[in-house]
Amino acid sequence: EYARIDEAFYREKQVQRWRREKKEALIKGEYDKLPELARAYKKVLPSTGSGSTMISGSTTSSGDNTTGWLSLPKPPIIKEFLGNIELLKLSKIAFLCSRNIPAAAVLKCYDWAIAQREAGHCVISGFHSQIEKDVLHYLLKGNQPIIIALARSLKDKIEPELRKPLEQGRILIISPFNENVKRVTEQTAEIRNRMMIELADKITIGYASVGGKIEKLFHTTEKEIIRLV
Repeated sequence: EYARIDEAFYREKQVQRWRREKKEALIKGEYDKLPELARAYKKVLPSTGSGSTMISGSTTSSGDNTTGWLSLPKPPIIKEFLGNIELLKLSKIAFLCSRNIPAAAVLKCYDWAIAQREAGHCVISGFHSQIEKDVLHYLLKGNQPIIIALARSLKDKIEPELRKPLEQGRILIISPFNENVKRVTEQTAEIRNRMMIELADKITIGYASVGGKIEKLFHTTEKEIIRLV
């Protein structure tokens, strides 16, 4: 049992990635076999315990998630949220795109956004770069759920175009940071992206600059990744 809904989701995803033998050991209560089965699989799985508690759409935690992407001992947890938290239960597609994008990729991103909107897929993204903002523009014209992942704490004021979708329950805004993180940096963006990858079931890359941080995502996850370009 977990006090926080996002920790329960992380745990569920973790167990889903286990081999049959390890799942069977868990079902049978053979907990002493789990460490050996994990070593045999040669895969390090994220820890889920944090001692965090939910407090009116935010959390307090004894852990510090601002140490950087690769050095994080566990996936970033959701520390603040606004909107329909039940959207976390849906199948989610993460969308990421580099700031510098060739013209040939722009229309493909727009077409992808329209296709997700028409299919009713839940999309999770930072919607921070210009092309990501354009994708959000297309998504908002539909009725499908949207999860906005911030690389800073929640904003004091909500953008006008988000107010109605929030009232309709089709938007969730989440952040792995407490209220003291007020601006976006490369480090906070990396932590935000890692949270998105952990939460998503599939990943779509609009465009990844060669050698850039988004390209490095290919080496940090075994989830399905689709590149539009």
